[in-house]
Amino acid sequence: MTGHMKSNVIRKIGLTGGIASGKSSVSKMLARQLGCVHIDADEICRQLLEPQEEGWQELNRIFGSRYLAADGRINRPLLRKDLFENEKFRKEINTIVHPLVKRRILAQMDHIIGSAGDARVLVEVPLLFEVHWEHLFDVIVVVYAAYEKCLNRLMKRDGIEKAAAVKELESQLPMAEKAMRADHVIDNSGPLPDTNNQVEHLAELLKK
Repeated sequence: MTGHMKSNVIRKIGLTGGIASGKSSVSKMLARQLGCVHIDADEICRQLLEPQEEGWQELNRIFGSRYLAADGRINRPLLRKDLFENEKFRKEINTIVHPLVKRRILAQMDHIIGSAGDARVLVEVPLLFEVHWEHLFDVIVVVYAAYEKCLNRLMKRDGIEKAAAVKELESQLPMAEKAMRADHVIDNSGPLPDTNNQVEHLAELLKK
């Protein structure tokens, strides 16, 4: 344990991991086992970049129409490409978007936990350690998978070349470091039943 625990009752669970480690699958499995709401930071980010939403307005204000497609929506492939190729730009975008995402997550967590005395909430945050949000949660779970496995999954999932996949993986903290900083680690390198067993075991622990 790494000492994030604020009280004996675990209500706010933060889940993170590397790109293509299987965070989303494990998040859904764990939330189902715990019978709790699953909040996805990436999904909130997508919502914020919809036309006229706060993130969209900020990007528009700062970059003009550079990232707008003809229909007025954000040109996501172009934005993604620039994000992974340019660290300075990535930091700039994160400075704009992360506070908006954080505010929305906190509001949703407060609403869920305020609505029922024993409610739990699981929040999936890909960059949890990178943006220093550890303090927002009672416990932190890291979904781990071997580097080669993530690399192959990423190339297959996004249809990208190896060089681009390596660049994406290396834009985040190394997986081993994330695992070291976790309260609990789910190793998702092997077959699905193995992952399932680990998730069931963890859910039992978190319920206590």
